[in-house]
Amino acid sequence: MRWHRRAPVHFVAIGLALFAVERYATPTPAPARPTAIVTAARLAQLEADARRGSDAPLDRAALLDRAIEEEILYREALARGLDRDDQSIRYRLSEKMRFLAEGEGQEETEGTGPGVDGRDLYREAVSLGLDREDPMVRGILVHKMRLLLKRAGGTPSPGDDELRAYLQQHRDRYLEPARVTFDHLYLGGDRSAVDDARRLVDRLHAQPMPPSEAARLGEPFPLGVHFERQSVRDVARIFGSEFAAAVLGLEPETWTMVRSPFGVHLVRVARREEARLPELDAVRSRVRAQLIEERQEARLAEELHALRGKYAVRVEPTTEEGAG
Repeated sequence: MRWHRRAPVHFVAIGLALFAVERYATPTPAPARPTAIVTAARLAQLEADARRGSDAPLDRAALLDRAIEEEILYREALARGLDRDDQSIRYRLSEKMRFLAEGEGQEETEGTGPGVDGRDLYREAVSLGLDREDPMVRGILVHKMRLLLKRAGGTPSPGDDELRAYLQQHRDRYLEPARVTFDHLYLGGDRSAVDDARRLVDRLHAQPMPPSEAARLGEPFPLGVHFERQSVRDVARIFGSEFAAAVLGLEPETWTMVRSPFGVHLVRVARREEARLPELDAVRSRVRAQLIEERQEARLAEELHALRGKYAVRVEPTTEEGAG
């Protein structure tokens, strides 16, 4: 009898076939994802903080999204060991442990006095889980995790061509405002000031004189009579927004009557500079910093999206939801 006709050989062959079917046809169960739990207490705290900071209606969807993001960042920071050897966290938990021990009336000889090694206090605090819900520890770890994700893969320094393109793309952000240099004569705030201004305008047109001489024809003004390279905001800060808008629109070298909250003025614009985009060299460091920051924020968004796929999220119902 040949070997392939023997019964034991048949049984072995069938067994191997069944094993192969089970091994390759049955899908391997995916490993369980870690769970990020957003507690009702955390949501309540975020809502309370939002109410204190603004009178605007609460955006609960945005607050929930923030809570989920922070919880994932916190869990990931713990998983990566970012809490280890962090001096701020170690000090915080050691002091917290010392405070709790003092509150329970323990003596220094029991291992919590000033002479006790902070590492022992830290280890005891961690063993009791004091690091899990401490807001300062959580904040430190979330911040560290954000920085780590923002800088993942490194951020190469942009070249000049990239900086120039960014400057042009965001020109409104870097545009230098229009500026004006002017002199003014203050004529007071009573009813006669308008008539005085009209007579003085005619006199100055008929007999031109340098602004320094013309200044003697007005009343004393405590904030000065000559203003150099002032932006609209600069002028408005002193004379009001309507005065500033009027002065920025005046023709140079001509005395013109303009009103302000102080009263009536005669204003002569010496020169006006239009708004302009500065050269790259003047704003290089600022442009580079903002471009790198934008790229890092984009990297952070990508990394957070990937992390959200890694974690299962469970949101505890709030008191209102539980009651409903």
